[in-house]
Amino acid sequence: MLKAGGKVYICGDGRRMAPAVREAFMAVYRERTGADEGEAAGWLIGLVESGRHVEDVRAG
Repeated sequence: MLKAGGKVYICGDGRRMAPAVREAFMAVYRERTGADEGEAAGWLIGLVESGRHVEDVRAG
């Protein structure tokens, strides 16, 4: 879905859930593309900057 321009909205716990979701997305990207950690992080940053990965999370 992301390859087709889809967007991801993450809502919930900002302390544990949101970081786990970010890591899961980067792990799938690395697995699918053979990218390293830095490339996966750059990919996720690109999604965030383009408004395709949006988080509405609460602290605590």
